[in-house]
Amino acid sequence: AAFDVGGCFNIHPADVTSLVRNHPSTKKGRLVEIYASGLGWTDVALEEIVDATAGRLRGLGVGFSPYISGPGLILTLGKLASTLSRLAVPFCTGMDDAAAAALGRTLPNLAVLDIRGCNKVYSLSAMMEGRVGNSESNGASAGHLFVLGRYSGISNNSLEETMRLFDGLTCVLDGGGIGEGIRR
Repeated sequence: AAFDVGGCFNIHPADVTSLVRNHPSTKKGRLVEIYASGLGWTDVALEEIVDATAGRLRGLGVGFSPYISGPGLILTLGKLASTLSRLAVPFCTGMDDAAAAALGRTLPNLAVLDIRGCNKVYSLSAMMEGRVGNSESNGASAGHLFVLGRYSGISNNSLEETMRLFDGLTCVLDGGGIGEGIRR
């Protein structure tokens, strides 16, 4: 089951957490996707929603949240290391190169990452290095990663360098009007 209230400005993170805690799908372990961008998430609220799902989330969207820090993302999303495959944190000012690198090491199953507008992310090399290092230590190969990076700090030159160094990455900096950035 999925829950999507992104952009519903009359809903607050505490409302979402309360609903998730009390929803029958959560109790049965079937709530696996939450998309709630634009609600003013904080590090504490993010941790509460992750804890309420008992670490079963495969998809999470908490973008447009200026109050989520890089360390908060790293600490909290580490609880979803075995399940999270889709993460949307567009326009989260706490997402930077250090957070991206740590998430690369922490989230081995991540397949889709939306970092649009995260202008403190200048390169994906450290993230990809973390993914490769994590997979090598576990004896598995890192899966393909699709990144939406429009309006991030990633330049074409930076992306080309990362793609020369690492396989398994597709990053859209500008979709060219063909809708390539529409993924879920």
